[in-house]
Amino acid sequence: MWTQLALAVALVVTIWSTPSTTIRYDGHEVLQILPQTIEDVHKLISLAKKYHLDIWKSPRYLNETFDVRVDPDQITDFVHDIESLGLKADHWITDVQKLIDEVTHTRNRRATFSIGAFNDHNSINSYLNSLASSNPRVTVHSMGQSYEGRDIRYVKISNNVGTNKKAIYADGGIHAREWLAVTTVLYFIDQIANNPTQDRTIEALLGKFDFYFAPVVNPDGYEYSRNHDRMWRKNRRPVVSGCYGVDINRNFAYHWNPDNGGSHNPCEEVHSGTHATSEVETKILQNFLCSHSNLIAYLNVHTYGQYWIYPWGYTPILPSDYRDLDHLGRTAATAIRHTHGKVFTVGEDTRVLYAAAGGADDYAKGACGVKYSYTVELRDTGVHGFVAPQSYIIPAGEETFAGFKAFATELIHYEHL
Repeated sequence: MWTQLALAVALVVTIWSTPSTTIRYDGHEVLQILPQTIEDVHKLISLAKKYHLDIWKSPRYLNETFDVRVDPDQITDFVHDIESLGLKADHWITDVQKLIDEVTHTRNRRATFSIGAFNDHNSINSYLNSLASSNPRVTVHSMGQSYEGRDIRYVKISNNVGTNKKAIYADGGIHAREWLAVTTVLYFIDQIANNPTQDRTIEALLGKFDFYFAPVVNPDGYEYSRNHDRMWRKNRRPVVSGCYGVDINRNFAYHWNPDNGGSHNPCEEVHSGTHATSEVETKILQNFLCSHSNLIAYLNVHTYGQYWIYPWGYTPILPSDYRDLDHLGRTAATAIRHTHGKVFTVGEDTRVLYAAAGGADDYAKGACGVKYSYTVELRDTGVHGFVAPQSYIIPAGEETFAGFKAFATELIHYEHL
């Protein structure tokens, strides 16, 4: 009997833990719909939930599109429902798998690390370790381990001069499929640690700040998106039979509410968890944010849409210091535009179309007192979406780092540091 029980337990563990074969998206389309009113936005979100669709982007303003991935079997019915609302669906990406295939062959499958490639998690961690061993400004640390036991590592970059410095922290990859966010944080690390162009601004910033960077804060989801499902968003904890994962960026314990931009349904992309901080990755990030009392700024890096946005995500009520947040955000956006011409929209998370509770930036500001907390959504606005090509890596890094430098430089003057 004990042998049979052991075999049964082993079978259950195998079912939960064995990765599936590669998931394909042949014939899946991404539709863009331009809502005319706030009511249209809410109706579109309800329709997407009705069909259990993957919402790629909800508009933040009425001149922006609602982007959603639709299964080929549902396209006809979904488009009919859209048209019944008096709206038009633009067939933006007509075959998601074709787009994935076009860009996947260029991704980095080697064990060696490259700043200009989409690297796997092991290669990224090896790079961070080697950087720390060769550069006295860099130390590498672990926040803790993910559900599947992967190290969530971050680096501290400091010139090791002075005490009581303020600190700036940025992370990427909280949503697994947003690979460009990972490469952009790695680009930040390379620029500040190595300063390859001998940029005096970087040296000046190191005189005022310590920097913390965590490239991949959802490593289980990231690796799953690389090897099994390019569109995977959540972490990889089994929730109910057949459904895995929680959207970590809906799981933070500051005004957590699945009915406010998230979901109680464990099979949906924005599942908020059974309760606030239900996920080990969320706990780790919350502990990091609140245990570093010298943090003055936090950038939670995502794709896509080209936004530099600030709290609150759970309510349209502006924080009392929103003018400060807005000013620093616009400083960054201006520098970004002057780099490669990309226009980033700056504003408050919910103004005014929809909210999303349980986000990392809200938690950093509301629970930990990190004043300048932002969600940064990288390029683009309507070409590749989440399936960014390798050719985006360096220009996205360049423009976002230009914004980052301008932001940090202005922060010194604005806060009289």
